[in-house]
Amino acid sequence: MLNVHVLTEFNKRVAGKAIVPGSDTYEKLRNVFNQVGSPAAIVRAQTHQDIMESLLFAREQHLPLSVRSGGHGLSGQATNTGGLVLDLAAFNQVELLDRERRLVRLGAGARWGEAAKALAAYGLAISSGDTNQVGVGGLTLGGGVGWMVRTYGLTIDSLHAAELITADGHILRVSAQEHPDLFWAIRGGGGNFGVVTSFDFSAHPCKAVIGGSVNYDAAEAASVLTGWATVMSEAPEELNSTVVLFSGFGPQVPPRVSVLFCYAGDDETAAHVAIEPLLHLGLVQTQDIQKKPYDAMLEDAISPPPSLKTVGHNGFLKKLSQEAIAVLANNYGKPGKPIAQIRSLGGAMARVSPQATAFAHRESEALIIVPAFGPANATEEQANQIRQAAWGPLNPLTQGAFINFLSDASEASVSAAYPGETYTRLANVKAAYDPGNLFSMNQNIKPKAKA
Repeated sequence: MLNVHVLTEFNKRVAGKAIVPGSDTYEKLRNVFNQVGSPAAIVRAQTHQDIMESLLFAREQHLPLSVRSGGHGLSGQATNTGGLVLDLAAFNQVELLDRERRLVRLGAGARWGEAAKALAAYGLAISSGDTNQVGVGGLTLGGGVGWMVRTYGLTIDSLHAAELITADGHILRVSAQEHPDLFWAIRGGGGNFGVVTSFDFSAHPCKAVIGGSVNYDAAEAASVLTGWATVMSEAPEELNSTVVLFSGFGPQVPPRVSVLFCYAGDDETAAHVAIEPLLHLGLVQTQDIQKKPYDAMLEDAISPPPSLKTVGHNGFLKKLSQEAIAVLANNYGKPGKPIAQIRSLGGAMARVSPQATAFAHRESEALIIVPAFGPANATEEQANQIRQAAWGPLNPLTQGAFINFLSDASEASVSAAYPGETYTRLANVKAAYDPGNLFSMNQNIKPKAKA
């Protein structure tokens, strides 16, 4: 526990006061989406100076430091026990910087739901994940796979520049021209390199999208997946789609195969031509297709019940082969089996070189996510057993992982998420900007040791 005198002195240095155990505000802020925390203090930074003072304080007191954008990371690194949480919720601006160039600035503490709604007022959008509550900062730093990934690429593919505060308190503007090595690293390397306070994006024209879903019987999983893979391999890049093999919850909520889709454009005729093949993959149970603003595609995140936490895993498929489809249909989406989500990639995302950003899995046809669940109080060993049992059938077929969906932030898991050359390059950038590994509460990449 921090000394009262030490905290009193620290509070004189920051506008956003340190919130400590015992207050109602602390109880509201100490936990995150998938983790219970008991930090020594939480600072809701109001200014850049607050951030710099917090970084200095964490170093002085040798405190674990968690930087929080939205707090929705599955590994729960946005809180800790006995350390300092730096909360960026006040850095939530959404600004239109240049209408002609469609240049917008989003604060790292903004949530994607509010950001998407604000951008919609200008007729603009950025591909930005699936849920309203996810923070702009965390999602962007991991890469960002959203509902327009095939149309406009990853979230980072629209990133023009960022403002970052380093471990030693320097404020840097980072872009392709300024600190290009750091700009490369923050596009997929997570929160390892500093506190990003804002992002400048080139947004995309988007008055509306045509989105919805169609549900099929779970018994048709193999044939639906086969047909879906064929459709998406030939689909226009405006069409984005995900299949969910849903295991059901008791007799009231039976298993099903859900095909979700978003056509990124308001041409309803073209959209329905593209979507039509997805409506004939089997015997349709229900379907729903609507023209809507892009922000309406984002849903509210559903937290696990207090007794559970997410311990799942994810990985990339180079090709959604018949072997992969058989493994998915046989092992997922049935009563007593895990849920699986298969997201179609390609398109604009694949046209970016794998070496251009720290997100290197550009040549993959699909991302598979298995959100397995375990007891909230499970040990790491127990969580790993559940994770491996759920993911095991897919392990021989997949490669790497998307760090935004990693529930396991161990060194082995993080290093396996990247190709070897990418990880080595990230470790070199880490050594240049955070040699003391102050930013370790994330999907941590340790700084490369000096020879």
